[in-house]
Amino acid sequence: MTNISGKVENPFSARFVRPGAIPYIFPPGCSAESLFETFERLQRMGAVVGPHGVGKSALITALADWMEQHEIPCLRLELHDGQRTLSQETWALLEDRSEIVITVDGYEQLSTWTRYQLRRLSRKRRLGLIGTAHSDVELPLLYAPEPNEDLAWKIVQLLLERGEPLISREDVHESFARHQGNLREMLFDLYDLYELRRSQLSPPSSEP
Repeated sequence: MTNISGKVENPFSARFVRPGAIPYIFPPGCSAESLFETFERLQRMGAVVGPHGVGKSALITALADWMEQHEIPCLRLELHDGQRTLSQETWALLEDRSEIVITVDGYEQLSTWTRYQLRRLSRKRRLGLIGTAHSDVELPLLYAPEPNEDLAWKIVQLLLERGEPLISREDVHESFARHQGNLREMLFDLYDLYELRRSQLSPPSSEP
């Protein structure tokens, strides 16, 4: 919800922090274009690798957005917990396509056999393949996000543009350290802190 000033109630709500909701902040010397060039050098296969909450989904979303903006055909797949294979509809679609790039968020959830089939089909149909994983998989390393406190603060500043300045750099410092660099958990934490401070600022309701 937004108030009369156009500000949202809580800029750390899920819809504002999901991948793609705010621009991905690349480190100096890196961009979607340079990553795509690396992807091409890797024969159009690569993995985005890192632990939970470091921005893998946000990165793969930003890369897919860039490809679509540059008219590079892209098929986005997002796997859910426990999804070990692809649907028959997806396999049929891939069998009928060529020269597109498949992005698979949650690639490592697929079974070893399914990953082998997907790589084999990608080579056969000349498909590009980019997957996210928590550790090394059978794809060459494309990118390994390494969040730091400065990056975390930049993300928070972008989010606060939608709301009120209720979160400080010190708040980010403490939350980032407490969650050991897990940006996702940090943002969940800051949602609660923002909500608490917002409620404290709200004027008490008057009794009729």
